[in-house]
Amino acid sequence: MKKIFLNNLFYLFIFNFLFFTLTGCGYKPSSLYQNKIIGKDIQAVVEISPKTPKKSAFLKDALNDAVYTVFGANLVNKKANTKIILSINSSSLNALDYDENGFPILYRSEVTLKAKIIDKHSKVRNYTVSGNYDFAISPNSIINDQLKFNSFKQACVNAINKLLAEITKDGVKYED
Repeated sequence: MKKIFLNNLFYLFIFNFLFFTLTGCGYKPSSLYQNKIIGKDIQAVVEISPKTPKKSAFLKDALNDAVYTVFGANLVNKKANTKIILSINSSSLNALDYDENGFPILYRSEVTLKAKIIDKHSKVRNYTVSGNYDFAISPNSIINDQLKFNSFKQACVNAINKLLAEITKDGVKYED
C-alpha cells in the first residue's frame, strides 16, 4: 500500500512539474522583445563629431562590440534589418575624490549619446542615453590619453546597455 502511494505521489509530482514548467509564469527573455524591434542584422553608423573625432572613433568600437555582445546580432553593411545611428551629445571627465594633498585619485567619465534607430518595420525611434564609468588612479599620477579613452569607451558601453534596456521596453510596448 505504501509503495502504491509513493508511486502515485511520484507521478503527481512529475505531472505538476511538467505542467508548471510548460505553462510557465509568463516570463519571456528580453531578447524576444529586442528582436521585435531590431532583428538579427544591424547596420551601425557613428556620426563623427568635429569637436571630438577621437572619441567618436572609440564610440564606433564600443558600438561594434555591443552589436555582437549586447544585442547578440550580426554587424552588416547591406540588407540590415535595423540601422542604428549614434552620435555624441556630450562627454566629460571629472574628479570625484582627492587625497590628503589635494591630488585627484578618483575620476568619473560621463557620456551622453543620441541614438536614432530605424527598425525592421521602418519606424524611426530616437533615444538619448547616458553612461558613466568611475576609475581610480594612484596619488600624484597623471591621466594619460589611453586611460581617458578606455574610461570613455566603458562609459559608452554602459550607455549602450541603457539603450538596449530602452529598446527592450519599447519591444514590450510593441507587443501590447
